[in-house]
Amino acid sequence: MKSKLYAVFDGKEILQYTLQKGSMEADIITYGGTITAIRVPDEKGNMTKVAYGYETMEDYLSHTQYMGALIGRFGNRIEGGKFTIDGKTYKVGCNEGENSLHGGHTGFDKKIWQATLVGDDTLVLTYTSPDGEEGFPANLNVKVTYSLTDDMGFSIRYEAVSDGATPVNLTNHAYFNVHGTENTTAGLSLRIDADRITPVDEKLIPHNEFMSVDGNLYDFRTARPFICDLSGNEVLKKRGCYDENFVLNGIGLRNVASLSSTETGITMDVLTDQPGMQIYTGFQYGIALETQNFPNAVNCPAYPSAILRPGERYETTTIYRFSVEGK
Repeated sequence: MKSKLYAVFDGKEILQYTLQKGSMEADIITYGGTITAIRVPDEKGNMTKVAYGYETMEDYLSHTQYMGALIGRFGNRIEGGKFTIDGKTYKVGCNEGENSLHGGHTGFDKKIWQATLVGDDTLVLTYTSPDGEEGFPANLNVKVTYSLTDDMGFSIRYEAVSDGATPVNLTNHAYFNVHGTENTTAGLSLRIDADRITPVDEKLIPHNEFMSVDGNLYDFRTARPFICDLSGNEVLKKRGCYDENFVLNGIGLRNVASLSSTETGITMDVLTDQPGMQIYTGFQYGIALETQNFPNAVNCPAYPSAILRPGERYETTTIYRFSVEGK
Protein backbone atom coordinates (compact mmCIF):
# COMPACT_ATOMS: atom_id res chain seq x y z
CA MET A 1 0.00 0.00 0.00
CA LYS A 2 1.59 3.27 -1.14
CA SER A 3 -0.63 5.60 0.92
CA LYS A 4 -3.15 5.36 3.73
CA LEU A 5 -5.03 7.54 6.18
CA TYR A 6 -2.77 8.18 9.16
CA ALA A 7 -5.00 10.48 11.23
CA VAL A 8 -7.51 13.31 11.10
CA PHE A 9 -6.30 16.56 12.59
CA ASP A 10 -8.23 19.82 12.79
CA GLY A 11 -10.78 18.32 10.40
CA LYS A 12 -8.12 17.51 7.80
CA GLU A 13 -6.81 14.15 6.69
CA ILE A 14 -3.18 13.31 7.42
CA LEU A 15 -1.89 10.78 4.92
CA GLN A 16 1.03 8.38 5.24
CA TYR A 17 3.05 7.42 2.16
CA THR A 18 5.47 4.51 1.87
CA LEU A 19 8.32 4.81 -0.62
CA GLN A 20 10.17 1.73 -1.84
CA LYS A 21 13.19 1.09 -4.02
CA GLY A 22 14.99 -2.23 -4.00
CA SER A 23 15.34 -3.31 -0.38
CA MET A 24 14.91 0.22 1.04
CA GLU A 25 11.67 1.68 2.43
CA ALA A 26 10.61 5.01 3.94
CA ASP A 27 7.39 6.24 5.54
CA ILE A 28 6.36 9.92 5.41
CA ILE A 29 3.25 11.66 6.73
CA THR A 30 1.86 14.93 5.40
CA TYR A 31 1.79 16.52 8.86
CA GLY A 32 5.08 18.39 8.94
CA GLY A 33 6.31 16.43 5.92
CA THR A 34 7.54 14.10 8.63
CA ILE A 35 9.76 11.08 8.08
CA THR A 36 8.32 8.45 10.43
CA ALA A 37 10.66 5.62 9.44
CA ILE A 38 13.49 4.60 7.12
CA ARG A 39 14.26 0.88 6.82
CA VAL A 40 17.30 -0.74 5.21
CA PRO A 41 18.82 -4.26 5.40
CA ASP A 42 21.62 -4.90 7.88
CA GLU A 43 24.66 -7.11 7.27
CA LYS A 44 22.50 -10.22 7.76
CA GLY A 45 19.77 -8.98 5.43
CA ASN A 46 17.34 -8.16 8.23
CA MET A 47 15.22 -5.05 7.65
CA THR A 48 16.40 -2.47 10.18
CA LYS A 49 14.79 0.81 11.17
CA VAL A 50 17.46 3.52 11.00
CA ALA A 51 15.29 6.65 11.34
CA TYR A 52 12.53 7.00 13.86
CA GLY A 53 9.10 8.54 14.36
CA TYR A 54 6.36 8.53 16.96
CA GLU A 55 3.61 5.93 16.96
CA THR A 56 0.53 8.20 16.91
CA MET A 57 -0.65 11.64 15.88
CA GLU A 58 -1.18 12.44 19.56
CA ASP A 59 2.53 11.85 20.15
CA TYR A 60 3.47 14.38 17.46
CA LEU A 61 1.11 16.96 18.95
CA SER A 62 2.32 16.50 22.53
CA HIS A 63 6.09 16.32 21.96
CA THR A 64 8.48 19.09 20.96
CA GLN A 65 11.50 17.24 19.54
CA TYR A 66 10.60 17.98 15.86
CA MET A 67 10.90 14.25 15.22
CA GLY A 68 11.58 13.71 11.52
CA ALA A 69 9.85 16.94 10.48
CA LEU A 70 10.60 19.54 7.83
CA ILE A 71 11.87 22.75 9.43
CA GLY A 72 11.29 26.32 8.22
CA ARG A 73 11.13 29.10 7.40
CA PHE A 74 14.35 29.33 9.34
CA GLY A 75 15.92 26.21 10.79
CA ASN A 76 17.78 26.68 14.05
CA ARG A 77 17.88 29.88 16.11
CA ILE A 78 17.42 33.61 15.53
CA GLU A 79 18.65 35.80 18.36
CA GLY A 80 15.82 37.79 19.91
CA GLY A 81 13.57 36.71 17.06
CA LYS A 82 14.76 39.82 15.19
CA PHE A 83 16.58 40.57 11.95
CA THR A 84 16.92 43.49 9.55
CA ILE A 85 16.57 43.41 5.77
CA ASP A 86 17.21 46.52 3.66
CA GLY A 87 16.92 48.75 6.72
CA LYS A 88 13.64 47.29 7.99
CA THR A 89 13.58 45.26 11.19
CA TYR A 90 11.29 42.26 11.53
CA LYS A 91 10.15 40.44 14.65
CA VAL A 92 9.24 36.76 14.42
CA GLY A 93 7.76 34.25 16.84
CA CYS A 94 9.94 33.53 19.87
CA ASN A 95 9.30 30.00 21.06
CA GLU A 96 12.55 29.36 22.98
CA GLY A 97 12.62 32.05 25.62
CA GLU A 98 13.51 35.32 23.95
CA ASN A 99 14.77 33.58 20.80
CA SER A 100 13.15 31.99 17.76
CA LEU A 101 13.75 28.30 17.06
CA HIS A 102 12.89 26.35 13.89
CA GLY A 103 10.43 28.86 12.48
CA GLY A 104 8.67 30.03 15.62
CA HIS A 105 5.55 28.82 17.41
CA THR A 106 3.97 27.21 14.35
CA GLY A 107 6.73 26.36 11.92
CA PHE A 108 6.68 24.13 8.86
CA ASP A 109 6.85 21.09 11.15
CA LYS A 110 3.23 21.78 12.17
CA LYS A 111 1.81 22.39 8.69
CA ILE A 112 -0.10 19.92 6.54
CA TRP A 113 1.80 19.62 3.26
CA GLN A 114 0.28 18.82 -0.11
CA ALA A 115 1.71 15.56 -1.43
CA THR A 116 2.14 14.01 -4.86
CA LEU A 117 3.47 10.48 -5.23
CA VAL A 118 5.72 9.96 -8.27
CA GLY A 119 6.18 6.27 -8.99
CA ASP A 120 7.14 4.03 -6.10
CA ASP A 121 10.17 5.94 -4.85
CA THR A 122 9.47 9.69 -4.90
CA LEU A 123 7.17 12.00 -2.95
CA VAL A 124 6.82 15.71 -3.74
CA LEU A 125 5.58 17.97 -0.93
CA THR A 126 4.52 21.59 -1.34
CA TYR A 127 3.51 24.37 1.03
CA THR A 128 2.89 28.09 0.61
CA SER A 129 3.88 30.20 3.60
CA PRO A 130 1.94 33.48 3.45
CA ASP A 131 3.40 36.92 4.03
CA GLY A 132 3.48 37.60 7.77
CA GLU A 133 3.33 33.98 8.92
CA GLU A 134 5.16 33.91 12.28
CA GLY A 135 6.26 37.46 11.40
CA PHE A 136 8.35 36.49 8.36
CA PRO A 137 8.01 38.80 5.36
CA ALA A 138 6.85 37.87 1.83
CA ASN A 139 5.01 34.90 0.38
CA LEU A 140 7.21 31.82 0.14
CA ASN A 141 6.45 28.83 -2.09
CA VAL A 142 8.26 25.71 -0.94
CA LYS A 143 8.75 22.33 -2.61
CA VAL A 144 10.50 19.39 -0.98
CA THR A 145 11.18 16.18 -2.89
CA TYR A 146 11.89 12.98 -1.00
CA SER A 147 13.28 10.18 -3.17
CA LEU A 148 15.05 6.86 -2.78
CA THR A 149 18.13 6.32 -4.93
CA ASP A 150 19.66 3.27 -6.62
CA ASP A 151 22.56 3.24 -4.13
CA MET A 152 20.25 3.08 -1.07
CA GLY A 153 20.15 6.81 -0.48
CA PHE A 154 17.34 8.90 0.98
CA SER A 155 17.50 12.16 -0.98
CA ILE A 156 15.92 15.44 0.13
CA ARG A 157 15.70 18.22 -2.44
CA TYR A 158 14.60 21.61 -1.07
CA GLU A 159 13.35 24.39 -3.37
CA ALA A 160 11.75 27.77 -2.65
CA VAL A 161 10.86 31.05 -4.36
CA SER A 162 9.62 34.26 -2.78
CA ASP A 163 7.94 37.48 -3.89
CA GLY A 164 10.00 39.51 -1.40
CA ALA A 165 13.24 39.38 0.55
CA THR A 166 12.97 36.87 3.38
CA PRO A 167 15.17 34.52 5.43
CA VAL A 168 15.10 30.89 4.30
CA ASN A 169 16.92 28.00 5.95
CA LEU A 170 15.25 24.64 5.39
CA THR A 171 16.26 21.33 6.92
CA ASN A 172 14.88 18.07 8.27
CA HIS A 173 15.01 17.02 11.90
CA ALA A 174 15.21 13.24 11.50
CA TYR A 175 16.82 11.23 14.29
CA PHE A 176 19.10 8.48 12.98
CA ASN A 177 20.36 5.38 14.76
CA VAL A 178 22.06 2.77 12.59
CA HIS A 179 22.12 0.36 15.55
CA GLY A 180 18.50 -0.33 14.65
CA THR A 181 17.36 0.48 18.16
CA GLU A 182 15.70 3.52 19.62
CA ASN A 183 17.07 3.51 23.14
CA THR A 184 20.83 3.94 22.88
CA THR A 185 23.44 5.72 20.81
CA ALA A 186 26.33 4.19 22.76
CA GLY A 187 28.83 2.46 20.52
CA LEU A 188 28.02 4.36 17.37
CA SER A 189 30.94 5.79 15.42
CA LEU A 190 30.71 9.32 14.04
CA ARG A 191 32.81 11.23 11.50
CA ILE A 192 32.31 14.89 10.53
CA ASP A 193 34.44 16.65 7.94
CA ALA A 194 34.63 19.97 9.78
CA ASP A 195 37.58 21.93 11.12
CA ARG A 196 35.42 24.47 12.96
CA ILE A 197 32.14 25.04 14.73
CA THR A 198 30.18 28.23 15.32
CA PRO A 199 30.51 28.62 19.14
CA VAL A 200 27.41 29.59 21.09
CA ASP A 201 26.48 31.42 24.28
CA GLU A 202 24.48 29.91 27.15
CA LYS A 203 21.29 30.36 25.09
CA LEU A 204 22.78 28.45 22.15
CA ILE A 205 23.16 31.57 20.00
CA PRO A 206 26.32 32.04 17.89
CA HIS A 207 27.65 35.57 17.42
CA ASN A 208 29.53 35.81 14.12
CA GLU A 209 32.44 33.72 15.44
CA PHE A 210 34.21 30.47 14.60
CA MET A 211 36.12 28.03 16.80
CA SER A 212 38.59 25.31 15.86
CA VAL A 213 37.80 21.69 16.75
CA ASP A 214 41.49 20.97 17.40
CA GLY A 215 42.08 19.29 20.74
CA ASN A 216 38.49 19.29 21.97
CA LEU A 217 35.36 17.14 21.97
CA TYR A 218 34.11 18.66 18.72
CA ASP A 219 36.82 16.97 16.67
CA PHE A 220 35.22 14.17 14.66
CA ARG A 221 37.47 14.55 11.62
CA THR A 222 38.56 10.98 12.27
CA ALA A 223 35.69 8.64 13.08
CA ARG A 224 35.44 7.90 16.78
CA PRO A 225 32.95 6.36 19.22
CA PHE A 226 29.86 8.38 19.99
CA ILE A 227 28.54 9.54 22.44
CA CYS A 228 31.90 10.04 24.13
CA ASP A 229 32.42 11.05 27.75
CA LEU A 230 31.38 14.71 27.91
CA SER A 231 33.16 15.43 31.20
CA GLY A 232 36.12 16.89 29.34
CA ASN A 233 34.10 19.91 28.24
CA GLU A 234 32.30 22.02 30.84
CA VAL A 235 29.71 23.33 28.36
CA LEU A 236 28.82 19.86 27.08
CA LYS A 237 28.94 18.35 30.56
CA LYS A 238 26.47 20.92 31.91
CA ARG A 239 24.18 20.64 28.89
CA GLY A 240 24.43 16.85 28.69
CA CYS A 241 24.39 16.72 24.91
CA TYR A 242 25.74 18.10 21.67
CA ASP A 243 23.75 20.91 20.06
CA GLU A 244 26.37 22.48 17.78
CA ASN A 245 26.65 23.71 14.21
CA PHE A 246 29.68 22.26 12.43
CA VAL A 247 31.25 24.33 9.65
CA LEU A 248 31.57 21.75 6.89
CA ASN A 249 34.69 21.60 4.75
CA GLY A 250 34.41 21.91 0.98
CA ILE A 251 31.68 23.18 -1.33
CA GLY A 252 29.09 21.56 -3.57
CA LEU A 253 27.48 18.19 -2.99
CA ARG A 254 30.08 16.21 -1.03
CA ASN A 255 30.39 13.52 1.63
CA VAL A 256 30.56 15.41 4.95
CA ALA A 257 29.80 12.83 7.64
CA SER A 258 29.24 9.18 8.44
CA LEU A 259 27.51 7.29 11.24
CA SER A 260 28.38 3.61 11.69
CA SER A 261 27.31 0.66 13.82
CA THR A 262 29.35 -2.46 14.57
CA GLU A 263 26.12 -4.16 15.72
CA THR A 264 24.35 -4.04 12.36
CA GLY A 265 27.26 -3.28 10.00
CA ILE A 266 25.28 -0.33 8.64
CA THR A 267 26.98 2.97 7.77
CA MET A 268 25.09 6.12 6.89
CA ASP A 269 27.00 8.71 4.85
CA VAL A 270 25.69 12.28 4.72
CA LEU A 271 26.12 14.15 1.44
CA THR A 272 25.10 17.79 1.19
CA ASP A 273 25.80 21.07 -0.58
CA GLN A 274 25.03 23.06 2.57
CA PRO A 275 27.73 24.95 4.55
CA GLY A 276 26.75 23.65 7.99
CA MET A 277 25.33 20.70 9.91
CA GLN A 278 23.76 20.86 13.36
CA ILE A 279 24.46 17.83 15.54
CA TYR A 280 21.85 17.32 18.26
CA THR A 281 21.91 14.42 20.72
CA GLY A 282 19.47 15.57 23.37
CA PHE A 283 16.91 12.88 22.66
CA GLN A 284 17.16 9.13 23.21
CA TYR A 285 16.06 7.96 19.78
CA GLY A 286 19.25 8.83 17.97
CA ILE A 287 21.35 11.60 16.50
CA ALA A 288 20.00 14.49 14.46
CA LEU A 289 22.32 15.53 11.63
CA GLU A 290 20.62 18.64 10.28
CA THR A 291 22.25 20.03 7.15
CA GLN A 292 21.62 23.77 6.92
CA ASN A 293 22.93 27.32 6.90
CA PHE A 294 24.42 28.57 10.16
CA PRO A 295 22.19 29.44 13.14
CA ASN A 296 21.53 33.17 13.56
CA ALA A 297 23.02 33.76 10.10
CA VAL A 298 20.49 36.55 9.55
CA ASN A 299 22.32 38.58 12.22
CA CYS A 300 25.89 37.51 11.49
CA PRO A 301 27.54 39.00 8.37
CA ALA A 302 30.51 36.60 8.65
CA TYR A 303 28.16 33.67 8.04
CA PRO A 304 26.66 32.75 4.64
CA SER A 305 23.68 34.90 3.68
CA ALA A 306 20.29 33.37 4.45
CA ILE A 307 18.23 35.96 2.57
CA LEU A 308 16.24 34.85 -0.48
CA ARG A 309 15.19 37.64 -2.85
CA PRO A 310 12.63 37.83 -5.66
CA GLY A 311 13.97 36.31 -8.86
CA GLU A 312 16.26 33.98 -6.94
CA ARG A 313 15.67 30.30 -6.29
CA TYR A 314 16.56 28.51 -3.08
CA GLU A 315 17.86 25.06 -4.03
CA THR A 316 19.74 22.61 -1.89
CA THR A 317 20.14 18.83 -1.68
CA THR A 318 21.01 16.42 1.12
CA ILE A 319 21.34 12.66 0.76
CA TYR A 320 21.50 10.16 3.62
CA ARG A 321 23.12 7.12 1.95
CA PHE A 322 23.21 3.70 3.62
CA SER A 323 25.60 0.82 3.05
CA VAL A 324 26.74 -2.40 4.71
CA GLU A 325 30.43 -3.19 5.15
CA GLY A 326 31.68 -5.36 2.34
CA LYS A 327 28.52 -4.96 0.23
